[in-house]
Amino acid sequence: MDLLIKLLLTPVVQLLLLLMLCMWAAWRHSHHLKKLLFLQLACGLLLTSKPTADWLAAPLELAYPAFAKQQVKHVAVLGCSHANATFLPISSQADPCSSARLLEAALIWRQQPQALVHLSGSIKDRSEAHTEVARRFLVALGVPEQQIRLHPDATDTEGEIALLIKTIPATEPMALVTSAMHMPRAMRWFASAQRHPIAAPADYHLRRNPEDSLRWQAWLPTVNAMETFGYAFYEYAGLLEQHIRLHQLNRQPAN
Repeated sequence: MDLLIKLLLTPVVQLLLLLMLCMWAAWRHSHHLKKLLFLQLACGLLLTSKPTADWLAAPLELAYPAFAKQQVKHVAVLGCSHANATFLPISSQADPCSSARLLEAALIWRQQPQALVHLSGSIKDRSEAHTEVARRFLVALGVPEQQIRLHPDATDTEGEIALLIKTIPATEPMALVTSAMHMPRAMRWFASAQRHPIAAPADYHLRRNPEDSLRWQAWLPTVNAMETFGYAFYEYAGLLEQHIRLHQLNRQPAN
């Protein structure tokens, strides 16, 4: 079910579904065909518009500022994904979301080499554990193995954070590294457990100043805009699901 929801929230799939609807209307000689074609064109322009995608992503990605060298004893990195292709160099095995998070963690560790770096997350259909790929990536960046802790038993954000909360003492400051768009949902899971790490967002999709959107070149269709739209749709859906789950948990009687 989770995979189905992810697919339906992908802009490419949405456009394909609209195209299939147009083809069905043409086959049935429907008088709604012109309206559907106009809708297809409008949605295509909307989903490939970077300023519009940035507008949708901004409330998520700008919810927390960049890490400002606060003193921490732990750096927790939430897992993302990696390629199931061991012939690739380690720099290419990690997906962009993972490499951006791990690079941010390595930079924080270089500023504070006494900190422990915690890697979490698991992907069932990979030949190598995600935390192991992340560990090798960090070691290649110069982080000593003795400073790295692995938490490979969780397959989603809620599970990762539950493991981190059990492992890291509440009295010791922690930086949380994840994609900027994912940060609000991750921080809300921590807050639900009365924990408040320091946000260290990475992997930004917003890569232009607001005034740049006034230039006509900014409105040219791009594939990157579709990726941003898809990620933002998924995160808003995740926030809605999280709100429902937390509401249900809060209503449960205490034992």
